[in-house]
Amino acid sequence: MRMHILRLALCLLLAPYNASAKEKESIDPAVVHANANRGGPISYREGYFGSGDTRLHYVEAGKGPLVILYHGFPSFWYSWFDQMEALKGGYHVVAVDGLGAGLSAKPKALEPYHVSRLAEQVDALARHLNGNKRFTLIGHDWGAALAFAYAQAYPKRLNAVIGMSAPPYNQFLDLVRRSTEQQKRSQYMQLFQKVTLDDIQERKLTELIWQQSYGSLIARGDLTHDEGALFRSALSDPLAINGGMNWYRANMPPISEITAATYWPRGKTHIRVPTLLVWGEEDGTFVPEFLVKLTDYAPKVEILRLPGINHWTPMEQPRVANTAIEHFLSRHSRPNNR
Repeated sequence: MRMHILRLALCLLLAPYNASAKEKESIDPAVVHANANRGGPISYREGYFGSGDTRLHYVEAGKGPLVILYHGFPSFWYSWFDQMEALKGGYHVVAVDGLGAGLSAKPKALEPYHVSRLAEQVDALARHLNGNKRFTLIGHDWGAALAFAYAQAYPKRLNAVIGMSAPPYNQFLDLVRRSTEQQKRSQYMQLFQKVTLDDIQERKLTELIWQQSYGSLIARGDLTHDEGALFRSALSDPLAINGGMNWYRANMPPISEITAATYWPRGKTHIRVPTLLVWGEEDGTFVPEFLVKLTDYAPKVEILRLPGINHWTPMEQPRVANTAIEHFLSRHSRPNNR
C-alpha cells in the first residue's frame, strides 16, 4: 500500500504539464485498489484523453450504454467507486478525474475551467468513447452543476442526466444573487478567490481540506482507512487543491458582478432530458428552497431525498442512491442484459 501511494505521489508531481506515451503505462493506485476490492470479474482500467492543459485521466469498466461520472471538489474519480460497482454489469461506466484534479491536467489559467469549456471537454470525451451515440451524465457537487449545464446546452447528446448534492449552475447563480442566506452559505467560495498556491503550500491546506472532507466519512465507516489514504494522497498535491479552487474562480465572480452574461448556456434554459436529483437532507451547502424552484430549470425532474445523509451522497450509505439510479437508468438508458 505504501509503495502504491508513493507511486501516485510521483505521478501527481510529474503529470500536470507533460503528456507522453508513458502515461498509458502508469498504474493509478486507486485503480489497483478498485480491482483488488471489486465485486465479480469485471475489472477497472485507466485511460487518458487529450493532451497538455486539456488532458483528462479517466477510469472505466463494463460494457453497454455509456455513463460518464464527474466529481466535485475536493475529490477525484474514486469517489464514484460504489456507483461504478453497481452499474458496471450493464453499462460502460467512466469516472473522470475532473480538470485540475487527480491525474488530469492542472492548468493555472482560469479559462479552461469555465463551465462552457468543461462542457466542451465532456462532449469531446464522450465522442471519443462513444461516437455520436447518446450517453448519460452523472455529477456530484460542481460536477452536478456542470452535468445540468451540459444537459441544457447539449440536450440531443444525452439519454438522461443525474445531479447529486447541487443545483444547476444557473440556478445557483440565481440563488446567490437573491438569497442572503445562500450568500452566507457560499462565503467560502468567495474566500477561495483570494487563496493562492503559496497559501495552500505554506498553510498546509491540503491536509486540512482532506481531514475536513473525509475524516467523518472514515470515522463512520463510509470509507475504509485504505480508501481514506487514497483520497489523502490524491489531495496531497497543492496543484490539485489549486485546480479545484479554479473551478470556483472561473465560475463564481463577486456577487455584485454577476450579470446576464455570467449565465451559461442562458438564464433559465430548460433541461429537456430525463433528470434526477439526489439530495441529502442534512446537506447545508445550499438553501433547501432550491428544490422547490428546480422545476423552473428541469420541469420533469425527479427528486430523491436521503434522510440523514449530508453532502457526500455518492459515498454516504450509497445503496439507497444506487438503487434509485439503477431504476432511473433502466427507464431512460436501457442496460445490457446481465
